[in-house]
Amino acid sequence: MKKRVYLIDIDGTVCDDIKNEDNHLYKDAKPYEGSREQINTLYDNGNKIVFFTAREYKDKSVTLAWLWKHGFKFHNLITDKPRCSEEEEYVWIDNKPVRGITYKGEWAPIVEIQNHSEEIKTLLKFKNGTNI
Repeated sequence: MKKRVYLIDIDGTVCDDIKNEDNHLYKDAKPYEGSREQINTLYDNGNKIVFFTAREYKDKSVTLAWLWKHGFKFHNLITDKPRCSEEEEYVWIDNKPVRGITYKGEWAPIVEIQNHSEEIKTLLKFKNGTNI
């Protein structure tokens, strides 16, 4: 199987959903059940694990300490991801294939399926080669 680079959010994905305005709570965040085990399995299988978070650079040291304290294996931590409101969504445009998994409250092994799920109602594409 092809090795992957996983970009993984932190707040609301691997632990309690803590907003930047409440950064004093980061050090006491509770990890979500199964998050460490599944991420560490991906790491142990030779994939790259990069935490990609909207936490600010000023909170990088407390975030690293939290990840190490809770036993997460990873290669890098990128802070300052642009924040997205409830009315917005992230779209990643790249010259390499990109896959996304929306965390829905339960960590489990990642599997490939050959068909689109009911969650995928519409797809984005470039119209006329330049516009979305």
